[in-house]
Amino acid sequence: MFILKKFHFKTSEVLQGDYELKRINLMIVFQVNCPGCFLYSLPLVNRVNEKYAEKGLQVLGLSTAFEDFEFNTVDNTRLLLNEGEVVGETKKALSQMGHEKFPLQMDFPVAFDLLGKGSEIFDQEDALIVSELVPDFQARTEEEQKKIVTEIDKHLKGRKLASYSFTVNDMRGTPSWFLFREDLSIDELWFGHKTEEDVMALLDSCITR
Repeated sequence: MFILKKFHFKTSEVLQGDYELKRINLMIVFQVNCPGCFLYSLPLVNRVNEKYAEKGLQVLGLSTAFEDFEFNTVDNTRLLLNEGEVVGETKKALSQMGHEKFPLQMDFPVAFDLLGKGSEIFDQEDALIVSELVPDFQARTEEEQKKIVTEIDKHLKGRKLASYSFTVNDMRGTPSWFLFREDLSIDELWFGHKTEEDVMALLDSCITR
């Protein structure tokens, strides 16, 4: 059972498509140096987009970086979208399957996560958001809550390099998935891979609500 109630994200640049929220949104958060994202998740997202776009689902991609910052860049994401170019471990994995490039066109809007020094991209409001993930935060005394928020604020601003959306939503890695409403309230979130049948069933249930 997830604790996060709303999805909070900021982008540095929209690289492709009309990056606007609709009544129901499915966001796939990936890194370009993430073989699993390209072998399983992104092909699935393409199929989801083909099936559910006319049913009102907005599929969005968010390229991020929490490691391997030399590979997981906005420029490499742009090369991926425009030319199918891949890098690092992703390139090795696809090469083993006989592909020098990503063989699919990503037919949905894609943006790059807001990336920068912690002192430049985070503020105290972000510390308040992250504090909601602290167990029993609301049950703590006001003094304890203030201390927790101050510590989180110091930690966020002390990061030498971080991605806003990845950090604030406390993602475990990539791919990370968020199914959420236009007001950013989350219906479902998960890390890693679900079967196509499970994803489709989840979307069918959400769309009819």
